[in-house]
Amino acid sequence: MKLKDVKNKYIGLWKGNHRLILSWLPDPDFNSDSNLAIKAVANNKFLMFTYDWHHEGLAQEGMLLVGNNNEQSEVTASWIDSWGMGGKIMNCYGTMNEVGDISLRGSYEVQDNPDWGWRIDIPLPTDNSLQVKMYNVSPDGEEFLAVDASYTSMD
Repeated sequence: MKLKDVKNKYIGLWKGNHRLILSWLPDPDFNSDSNLAIKAVANNKFLMFTYDWHHEGLAQEGMLLVGNNNEQSEVTASWIDSWGMGGKIMNCYGTMNEVGDISLRGSYEVQDNPDWGWRIDIPLPTDNSLQVKMYNVSPDGEEFLAVDASYTSMD
């Protein structure tokens, strides 16, 4: 699938719920309102996702920049988030399947331990709904849902 063929399904303003899941805590779910804006940038070659949310009363924000060469399903991305990234940029690689679902993988350093993986799944929006799921991936390959954000189109 080519990003240019599906970008208009993603573009727009979205409002919804951001659920942060800290699986190691007794009460792991932290819910907050969230706004998401998706627009085409750099002559329509990339999609830029910007979003906000809150954790324990503090405003948080993030951005995901996604692109592909429009000739194959390979997708690249850069992801930042004020809460989880500590000032670093995570470079991600993945695919866009035949219906336009985006799946990305990256990794991050864990001090005195092997790197952990990160997976971001963004299915093609349907019926004015969009979902973003993010997973922590242990060095052994075990996945833990970390973010489950659901949005409704405001357009």
